[in-house]
Amino acid sequence: MTSSALSSPPRRTYLEIIKECDNFPYPEIGNTSAYEDQVNSLWKFYLPEDSRPHGFMLDSVVEKMPWTENFRIVPSSKEIHLIQKTSPSWEGLCSDSIDALLDNARAMEAFPKLGRKRDEKYSIVGAKFPIGIERSASSLFGIIGQGVHMTVYSRTKSGLKFWIPQRNLNKSTYPGMLDNAVAGGVAAGETPFGCLVRESSEESGIPEQYVREHAKAGGTVTWFNISDLRAGGEIGLMNPGVLFVYDLEISEDVVLKPVDGDIHAFHLMDVDEVKTSIEEGKFKPSSANVMIDFFVRHSIITAEADKDYVDIVSRLHRRLGFPTTPQCY
Repeated sequence: MTSSALSSPPRRTYLEIIKECDNFPYPEIGNTSAYEDQVNSLWKFYLPEDSRPHGFMLDSVVEKMPWTENFRIVPSSKEIHLIQKTSPSWEGLCSDSIDALLDNARAMEAFPKLGRKRDEKYSIVGAKFPIGIERSASSLFGIIGQGVHMTVYSRTKSGLKFWIPQRNLNKSTYPGMLDNAVAGGVAAGETPFGCLVRESSEESGIPEQYVREHAKAGGTVTWFNISDLRAGGEIGLMNPGVLFVYDLEISEDVVLKPVDGDIHAFHLMDVDEVKTSIEEGKFKPSSANVMIDFFVRHSIITAEADKDYVDIVSRLHRRLGFPTTPQCY
């Protein structure tokens, strides 16, 4: 055996890679204990005038959070309720209540890994009214995160080639791991496609007009992840997520280069190189799922070639359990 073989990371199947990202238990028929134990250990986060929970919170987070009079804590049922203000404009004040809570948490250093306050909010998905929460704190409440990821590729005489960025080596989350060519969170008040256009220019220098004319929507990829050390924040946080995925074909003479400090370098890789990198765990987990989804949609992964095909496809599109629409069904 060669030294290079000895140093290569162990290969995993695509289904194993997907399960690493989508690692919240499922209620398996005949064996629901793992799912029930996990759910029963968590606190549910509620919004005013809405009977549906919108997030899962850990015991440790609830204990450390400096709750204000704007929240009602119900220990018997492990529920956290954001209280409705007695004001005609109460809906707009809900975001303010969360902001004030997080300001207190930072002042008390309740969560050392929370980081500095940033003027960037995520919408609480499925809420009946517009409400945002600071991006860096969204995982503390276990709400659904929304993002866009785009695969950028070229057709060459030797087959498809993909522009794969490597994340900054000093990034707080998943440093040095491989990613999708364009990736970013959908800000409150922003559409997925609007986010895609913005991120394409900021991260990869792809002209706005080209993205608007040529980017193709590929659906969504969803998962429910329990965070690990690589995520950079508190370990064990609940992270349900949905990514709006897009494809962009560019000419093979176009070269992508990093625009901002988030990307260390772009690598031009063929299908086999991308496959190997996925199997060796070199991709950020959610980004690996997006690449696997691209391979499924473009018949690179097929039912004939992979015995796990049905599970691969279904696990890429998990029903998250939390509301994704303001409507109650």
